[in-house]
Amino acid sequence: MSRGDTLIEAKDIVKLFPGVRALDGVSFDIRQGEVHSLCGENGAGKSTLIKVLTGVHKRDGGDYLIDGQSVDFSSTTEAIAAGVSCVYQELSIAAQLDVAKNLFIGNLPMKGGLVDHKTLYSRSKEILEELDMDISPKTIAGDLSVGQQQMIEIGRALTRNARLIIMDEPTSSLSEAETETLFNVIKKLVDKNIAIVYISHKLDEVMFLSDRITVIRDGKNIISKNKDEFTEDELIANMIGRSLDNLYVKEPAEITDTMLEVKNLTSKGVFEDISFEVRKGEVVGFFGLVGAGRSEIMRAIFGVDKYDSGEVLLDGKPLKAHNPTAAIEAGIGFCTEDRKKEGLALPLSILLNMTLVRLPYLSKAGVVQTDLQKKAADQYMESISIKAPSVNQLVGNLSGGNQQKVVVAKWLMMNPKVLIVDEPTRGIDVGSKSEIYGILSDLAKQGMAIIVVSSEIEEIMGVCDSVVTIFEGKKTSHLDLKDESTTREEILKWALGGQFSESFHEDLEARKEEEEDE
Repeated sequence: MSRGDTLIEAKDIVKLFPGVRALDGVSFDIRQGEVHSLCGENGAGKSTLIKVLTGVHKRDGGDYLIDGQSVDFSSTTEAIAAGVSCVYQELSIAAQLDVAKNLFIGNLPMKGGLVDHKTLYSRSKEILEELDMDISPKTIAGDLSVGQQQMIEIGRALTRNARLIIMDEPTSSLSEAETETLFNVIKKLVDKNIAIVYISHKLDEVMFLSDRITVIRDGKNIISKNKDEFTEDELIANMIGRSLDNLYVKEPAEITDTMLEVKNLTSKGVFEDISFEVRKGEVVGFFGLVGAGRSEIMRAIFGVDKYDSGEVLLDGKPLKAHNPTAAIEAGIGFCTEDRKKEGLALPLSILLNMTLVRLPYLSKAGVVQTDLQKKAADQYMESISIKAPSVNQLVGNLSGGNQQKVVVAKWLMMNPKVLIVDEPTRGIDVGSKSEIYGILSDLAKQGMAIIVVSSEIEEIMGVCDSVVTIFEGKKTSHLDLKDESTTREEILKWALGGQFSESFHEDLEARKEEEEDE
């Protein structure tokens, strides 16, 4: 088959779950050597469709064809044998094994009934070179960065002669450099006539990478066409079913007295001499490259991680102790970067997750007052529009956006004076992003002091009043976002330590020339 020929067709696919029609006649085709992005809000049916294509779920209706021949996979093993592989957001690396064994896991080259180590390591070296990875095949996989582990998953697909590789939110935990490496690898795969299905909530990536884009909503096809025929606004409107004229919700709030003050906070080898303040009604952003130390600063303020020197004051008073309990009692809430591992108990209900921090105040003589507990949870479920049948729904069954709202609600229930939100919209759809921004705006109007840590510069500029830039553990600037001179380039400059690289200058000049030509 040559590039552009149809590789896979999904025709009128139906998938039913108890009480839910997850896919309702979805049709989707994939061509050799193309990047085809699949877009839609959380809950739209993207994951279900992918699981049908990869043999995780059996369809309840419709047809699935590869090279024009109908297939009906009953397992992922059958899908992989047919050339269909998926790299999921949650990586499946065997951390204790070396890179070579991870590449060929379940498919080890054998000789005389034993593993052929010579072939294993020579073939692994070839694949690593193909992926532009300058590491030994004998490196322990658990010692690699997330980006490198993701490349190993892609390499695993190549060892199985994949013709289609599905990538689910592949850049959600990657640095800018790792993202660029991934894009280069995708280009090389496409040049080898391998098809890519790309799933991401980062629409700038979708618009940059895609040849074609398909949007599904509520389990149905909405639109499918070439990338060049879409505008980003049109893409968003098709995803959420309405126009989203203002994604970044930030209404004016009265900014008054200083609520949080951090003085000369230092953790040796992590961050150094960090000082800033946040006032009532103010939203302060923290921006920097991955690994700059932003999250570590927040964890130290909240008392999760230790620091060597410095001081944290709330409403003019030093925190009594350096631990989360003291921070919570003083009035600091902290929505962590990893909501699934640190922010939520996924096997528990919305009710229990929301009220965990507040349980001492909902109890009498050590017994939880269940009527008060449910009343409080119902109130917040309604006020911040959590979409679920009831507060008894398991949090693990919610979409990413609704999970994030539960995390926010948990901290709002304690009525904090300061709310820290670290990567508040990572991995959630554009409609849920706008709702989260609206919640933060409302809280600022109510006089709460808010810190937003984000890797998305547009998010920082859209929802914050000012931004602190961090580079290699040091504060490099605190910029007023109401000042017109605070541009995207200015923020990036300070996030890079205050100096533009030569390549940055070249990229900036190229972008300016493109804008002038338009």
